[in-house]
Parts: sequence; C-alpha cells; structure tokens
Amino acid sequence: MSALTDYLQKLEDWDTKAFLVVYKSDFSNRNMMFAKTFSFFGTLYFWGLVWLVWFIYGYITKDYYLLVLFTGGFEQSIIIHSLVRYKIIKRNRPYITLKKEGVKKHDDFIKIPYLMSESERKSFPSGHVAFLLFFGFIFSVYFNNVIILFIFLGLDVIMALCRLILGVHYPIDVIFGFVFATFYAFLYLAWTSPFWVEFYYWIGPIVSDIVHLRFLFP
Repeated sequence: MSALTDYLQKLEDWDTKAFLVVYKSDFSNRNMMFAKTFSFFGTLYFWGLVWLVWFIYGYITKDYYLLVLFTGGFEQSIIIHSLVRYKIIKRNRPYITLKKEGVKKHDDFIKIPYLMSESERKSFPSGHVAFLLFFGFIFSVYFNNVIILFIFLGLDVIMALCRLILGVHYPIDVIFGFVFATFYAFLYLAWTSPFWVEFYYWIGPIVSDIVHLRFLFP
C-alpha cells in the first residue's frame, strides 16, 4: 500500500508540474484567445447545435439513423462520464487547487451561474476531450471513413492543449479523456448501440403521435 501511495503521489507531483509548465509558458499567453474560442467546440452548446443539424437532416430525408446513433451514444456515455467524474474521482480543477500558484480560470463558457455548481468544479476526465473524440468514432463508423477519425484525433490533441492553457484541466485529465473516449466508443459501437437504435425507433412514432395530438387538441 505504501508503494502504491508513493507512486500516486509522484504521479500527482508530475501532473502538477507539467500543468504549470504549460499554463505559465509564453505559448499559453500567446494562444489564450485561440484556446477560449476553440474550446467552444467541446461544449454542450456546440454539440446541441450539431444535434439540431442531424434532427433537421433526419426530418428532411426521413432518415433518423445518424440522429439516433448520436443521441444514444451521448446519453449512455454521459451517464458513465458523470458517475466517474462526480461520484467516484471528484478531482478539483487546477484553478481551484492551484490558486496559490496564480492559476486562474479562463474558460468563458463556465461563467454562466447555473454551471458553477460544485459538480462543475470537477475535472477528471476531461469531457471536452472525451466527447470530441467519441463523436469522431461515431461519425467515422457511420460514414465508414477512418480519415474522419484521424481528423477528430488531431483536433482533439489541440482541444487537450487548450484545456491546459485555460487552467481547467491537468495533463492526466486530458490524457484520460482520450482513454475514456475510446472506452465509450468500444462499449457503445461494439455492444449497446443496437439496443439504443431499437429503443429510439420504437419510441419515436409514439412521441410523434403525442405531439400531433397536442396540435389537434390544444
């Protein structure tokens, strides 16, 4: 147990030092605005817009498969992600634990009051990194094109660096963002996605009928 404790402490020390090297570098200062802007593409706001695009596409083409695949994957993965992040690990963000080192939060998209709950102060694993790559897996499988996955992987490396620059994640947080993205994708695409697709194709007509009834009998 003592050996494990020593190893974890060394890992924690490395994580902190590596974060501070990146956060306090001239590179971070020069690219702060870019990091703020690019981080938007990992927020729920952005993925909500993507979901809306797939919804409109499905409505026009009557092909809702991508929308269903996207929605089911997100719902399943966010449940696992939330359990790990908020109930099991519960690691505070760098701008909380390293205040004395001058670390501040620069992520403008976490300034909305209702997002400043205690749970949103937790950082492991990085949701921005995990879900950007996870959806890359989904799009790659749907369009049957591995190049899409490599594009998302490249973008995710940039996202990981941006999260360090903004003071909201440690290196280990973003590293495990890649790990959990792969785990989410394997679990969903290799095992559970047929159940989600079947569920949504079953409940979709029921919801549609309810909506039509409300319009007919307001």
